Amino acid sequence: MSLRRALGLWLVLMAALFSGGALVMPQAASGAEAQAAPDAATLLFEDPQLANTKAGQTLTYKYSRKVADPELGASFDDRVVLMIEASANGGDARDVRVDFFTPERHHAAGPFEGVTTNPMLLLFLENHLGDLSGRLKGNPRYFKTAIRTALRDAATVTAADLSVGGQTVKGWRVTVTPFKGDPNAVRMRGLDSLAYTFEVSPEVPGQIVRLAIKADAPGGTLWEESIAYDPTSH
Repeated sequence: MSLRRALGLWLVLMAALFSGGALVMPQAASGAEAQAAPDAATLLFEDPQLANTKAGQTLTYKYSRKVADPELGASFDDRVVLMIEASANGGDARDVRVDFFTPERHHAAGPFEGVTTNPMLLLFLENHLGDLSGRLKGNPRYFKTAIRTALRDAATVTAADLSVGGQTVKGWRVTVTPFKGDPNAVRMRGLDSLAYTFEVSPEVPGQIVRLAIKADAPGGTLWEESIAYDPTSH
């Protein structure tokens, strides 16, 4: 099996692990624009998010990490670039090459072959979980399972007006607090309050608008991490 094909398979397996047949708790809507909220797992990990991209297109995302406690690492801004290529699979499938962070922090990621979902979400989560487990000296599988379970049992999906490059687009916002009430909260140094927000819109290439993770603490924010689509960079 080629490396590209193996990485593509990895993406599919990771999506299955995170989604796990997740259910959602949709908020009520009213009026002519009311519609049922989609399933969180389908929305985030199964929809053909790359269908509205084309070969040769470049998707740039601004990354930001801010922490109040130096022991949790450094604060910095960077970027992640996805380069979209045609796939031999045709249809909605794409091959995706990844440039993850600028040279100072660059690390290997991808490429992904024949994928239909945007790998940015899983890349962001995998980077976050590696960082989180390293800082807290915990098992990344423990944190991953908590997120998966929360998406299945306690996620909220709402229709939302989302901001992209100064413009407003229609989309969906998924929110979840996977470590609320965690039995190991005392060992998480305040990060049991981490709240995850995922914003997607079919009006944006690759559909991912913004992914954000935040933990508040007395007197301010303990951890804030996000990645957002930047339509002004090519």
